Amino acid sequence: MRRPVSWLFLLFLLASPLSLPAAESVPAPGQAIDFTRLLPPPPAPGSVADREDRAVVQAWQQRRTPEMEAQAQSDAARTAQPFLPALGPGLSPEKLPLTMAFFETLRKDADTMLGEAKAHWNRPRPPQADPDIRPSLRLPHNASYPSGHSTYATAAAVMLAGMVPERATEIYDRAEAYRLNRIIGGVHYPSDIAAGRIAGTVIAATLLENGEFVESMCAAGAELRQNLGLAPRPCPGPGIAAKPAN
Repeated sequence: MRRPVSWLFLLFLLASPLSLPAAESVPAPGQAIDFTRLLPPPPAPGSVADREDRAVVQAWQQRRTPEMEAQAQSDAARTAQPFLPALGPGLSPEKLPLTMAFFETLRKDADTMLGEAKAHWNRPRPPQADPDIRPSLRLPHNASYPSGHSTYATAAAVMLAGMVPERATEIYDRAEAYRLNRIIGGVHYPSDIAAGRIAGTVIAATLLENGEFVESMCAAGAELRQNLGLAPRPCPGPGIAAKPAN
């Protein structure tokens, strides 16, 4: 029973403003956060939790359809593009240069902040631990825990919900499907995804304390809203609240 409690406790901390670092101590974009101290370690190989993780991946392998595999392939890209349909019709990357550039910067910052934790735990991917798991996605060369795609999707959803709050429900639902597709594709465990949700929320909250980053977010948000035909929104200063991902 201790492992679920630890996840709930971390989510409680994320919901509390006291868990956020002071503005003067916030890392600049691209600097590392010590997730090896924030996150619980992944399940130990052969443990009950590890077997449960593996069973979920195997179950999705049995039930996935060609359509599900195609969607998982489409969601392999860590860009803003998979999220555009959740915002509204008629959006294309070609019309959103600031938005696409902003989310590419977010991806790079998130990768840097997460890299030390991935290397620290160095968890093998599901097919590397179990030959009966056959992925429908290309197997990444880095470690499985925490999930970089889950981390990115969570942070991206926080940013997009700040830009277009009118579509927040659709954005967070899209992020949930995006995360699940990493399990359906056989390249991540559920615990990898759960850790990525926490990491992505922390990264988003940290970046939103950085003035330069918030300026870039506001410029991208203005571009998005103009393309959606929505009224402009005032640009907040650093420290705007980040809603934890559902």
